[in-house]
Amino acid sequence: MKCPICGQELRPSKKDPNYYLCYECKKKFKVPRKKEKTQEETEQKYSNIPPKHVRKKREDEMRKAYDEMLAVSDGKKGKKKQVKQKEEIEDDFFDDLEDEKMSKAPVIILAIAIVVVAALIVYMLLR
Repeated sequence: MKCPICGQELRPSKKDPNYYLCYECKKKFKVPRKKEKTQEETEQKYSNIPPKHVRKKREDEMRKAYDEMLAVSDGKKGKKKQVKQKEEIEDDFFDDLEDEKMSKAPVIILAIAIVVVAALIVYMLLR
């Protein structure tokens, strides 16, 4: 390899093999590296994400554990229907609201306050 400045032959550095030295112009140049990517480097770009087969295995384990957890409440092995579970939750929520008698007094007071504030704003603008 030749020096791009003076054209003399570059020699490898004794201290650091990643550099070439030109003794004529007293410059050092970094050794160009060949880019050879292995299959692992191209497939995985982030170090904190496990490989695809490991993620798939963990996902399958989690799905199996989730299905077993749902099956325990039924007393059966297998998947529990999620539609029934949603209906039960909605029914429980509205049962609590029906039992309580709501007073209309706060709503009436709020409506009166809104009318008073609106009248005050109109009075201030027309003044």
